[in-house]
Amino acid sequence: MNTSSRPAFSTLMLATVGVMAITAIAASAQSGSPFANKKKKQAWETQAPAPAPAPAAPTQNYQAPQYQAPTYQAPNYQAPAVPTSRVAVPPRYQSSAPTVSAPTVSPPTLSGATTQTSGSSFGTPSHNAPHYSAPNYSAPNHSTQSTAPQTYGTYQPSAPKPDSGHHYPGRVKAYDQTQYRQTQYSSGQAAGQSSQGQNFGQYAPQNQNYQNQGYQNQGYQAQSQPPYSQSPMARPPKQSWKDRLGLGNLATTLSGFLKLGAAATYEDDISGDGFREDFIGDAVVRGEVSAITQGGLEYGVGAELRGQYDKYRRGFGGRIGDCPVGTPGCGTTTVAGTPTALRGHTSGFYGAGLDDAKDFEVALEGAYLFLRSSYGDITVGRDDGAAYLFSLGAPTVVAVNASNSPVDYTGLDSVKTVNDASGFAEKITYVSPRLLGDQIGVGVQFGASYAPNARACGVDYCVRSNGKDASGALRPDLEDVIELGLSLDRKFDSGLSVEATASYARASEKSGLVGFDDLQNFGAGLEFALKGWRLGGSYLNSNNGLEDGDYTAYDVGVLYKPGRLGASLSYGHAKDDNVWLTSDQATLGLVYDMNERFTIGTGVQYVERRVPGITTLSGTTSLTRNTERAASVFVEGGVTF
Repeated sequence: MNTSSRPAFSTLMLATVGVMAITAIAASAQSGSPFANKKKKQAWETQAPAPAPAPAAPTQNYQAPQYQAPTYQAPNYQAPAVPTSRVAVPPRYQSSAPTVSAPTVSPPTLSGATTQTSGSSFGTPSHNAPHYSAPNYSAPNHSTQSTAPQTYGTYQPSAPKPDSGHHYPGRVKAYDQTQYRQTQYSSGQAAGQSSQGQNFGQYAPQNQNYQNQGYQNQGYQAQSQPPYSQSPMARPPKQSWKDRLGLGNLATTLSGFLKLGAAATYEDDISGDGFREDFIGDAVVRGEVSAITQGGLEYGVGAELRGQYDKYRRGFGGRIGDCPVGTPGCGTTTVAGTPTALRGHTSGFYGAGLDDAKDFEVALEGAYLFLRSSYGDITVGRDDGAAYLFSLGAPTVVAVNASNSPVDYTGLDSVKTVNDASGFAEKITYVSPRLLGDQIGVGVQFGASYAPNARACGVDYCVRSNGKDASGALRPDLEDVIELGLSLDRKFDSGLSVEATASYARASEKSGLVGFDDLQNFGAGLEFALKGWRLGGSYLNSNNGLEDGDYTAYDVGVLYKPGRLGASLSYGHAKDDNVWLTSDQATLGLVYDMNERFTIGTGVQYVERRVPGITTLSGTTSLTRNTERAASVFVEGGVTF
């Protein structure tokens, strides 16, 4: 080695050692930096931090947050300034501005802290801060919860009130007049127990008891609600149009009665005195076929057939006395120069002509369509008019009565108080339900009917066209018959019930013959009932469709029937100006119900009346009045179905 190069080499070696020392020191100083070590990161260095632990579930004893009542700051009321520059102030207001006092705010008093704040000089209202009560959060006690299913109450329809539902106060069809009224024993009622009489064929209130209407026998099954386990969203099965109209379940009802009677009669009249035997028979069959829609409407058809044996009458009325046409005081009209007797429309009496009475008659007295609902009943066809439906009469327990008798043992019966202006001629009739009983304490019911004419002929009502009447007498030709009826009733806590009725009818006379006039009838009735007692009476006034021939009648009667045995007493009076008639009659009856269907009865019927007659004295003929009397003792029996 060159000696000259040693210093340089030494210098180079020292420099190298110095650089390495400095480098070692720097590396030792930076060993904590992540950049000092280039090795691959570990797995834990690349993962996200673990989530914080979930808060513990609240315990059963929940601590509600403490409510801090807000601080109420009363408003600072300032008195309004009184302008003085532009508006002239009256002297009485110039002294000072009016003082305005702030109202005191007094919210509802609640428990809690009370905070008062200072306000203006007008007053400091006080405010009671409400106290917040935290709800009591408690876990349900499943161990004590009942597992029994919920019990749903059983619906029990209440009995119809006396002043509600459908009620025809004077439903005195031939078979269900008051004299045919019989005790009806309800199910479970002991024999001989007191009960109220009821009209045969009386249209009962709709109580939705289809079993009583025969639906049970027809296989009608009431629709029940779906079981509670069924899904609430499940649709009911779709029903056919026949089911919706009720045609799939038709109900047929059949009712009626048969009455037979025999009497021993003593008669005293101008022809002589004497005894005779008399017999009567009266039968009715009435049927209906109806359906009830899902909306509760009942509709259907009905018919009534009646047959009667009654020797002295064809319909109410007939020829009485002897009052020749043309005689002053005898109802007469002239047709084509021929005098002809007048026959009153309401009474049916005439004084000259042929006697049209027949022993036996059969007639179709009902053929109609009906619609019954909670809004009332509508009937179209041959049936009773509204005035007839709202007529009352004296009560009785036997077939004959002092008025409105369908049959007559004596042949002299002359009293009628029912307002039968159109009889059972074809018509349309509406009868409302019983109204306002709960509101005013008095039940109100009304009805109206319209008949194109009054021509119809049955066994108790017979109106024929002129020229077709076998009597030869003429009667008014009535058209456009309008009838109205009204009933008011009230039942007291003592059990006393009171019913009052009124009826009105009018019709236009179309023949234009002398002696005839438009028909006008007015009727009224009143009845009291308490337990087994009934007291009632009625009144009828009619112009008979004549210019001068009014018919007026009234009756009164009492009935007592606490059980199977019953009795009645009645009196009636009538006056007919057309035939110069006055009549008084009375009936006493006893009846015993053998069971719900069979009855037997007995009684006495007495009639005394004055009728026109002709007296010839010294060759002079004059009109006089004769007295006719008859008394019948009778026995009878009946069956209803």
